[in-house]
Amino acid sequence: MNIDEQIQRALNEEVNHHRDKNEKLNANPFKQMKAGFKGSMKWIYIQVIFFGFVLFIGMVYCAYRFYHEQELKALLGWAIGIIILALFSQIAKMWYWTELGHNRVIREIKILELQIAQMKEKK
Repeated sequence: MNIDEQIQRALNEEVNHHRDKNEKLNANPFKQMKAGFKGSMKWIYIQVIFFGFVLFIGMVYCAYRFYHEQELKALLGWAIGIIILALFSQIAKMWYWTELGHNRVIREIKILELQIAQMKEKK
């Protein structure tokens, strides 16, 4: 077996491995989230999810206090708290899901790069 055949076999195995892995991840968003925690940005993802959860809990607390308040000034304060915390928690969620989309695109690009390298080797 010459070196060209070895390279071709290695590329075929790598392309098939990445394609299979990508198809398994794309089937389930929870698997995509799990794969995101294996990358280099896992600490940022953990922080964003944690702070998003904290903001949501704060929003629920503000809603509870809003419901039980009697004075108008306090009602406005708790309502503003609800709005601000809801916006920030949604921003955190949107950023995280956008990052999952970026990771998916990067996986697809890697597969395309391997396929192009495979085509070059055939020619």
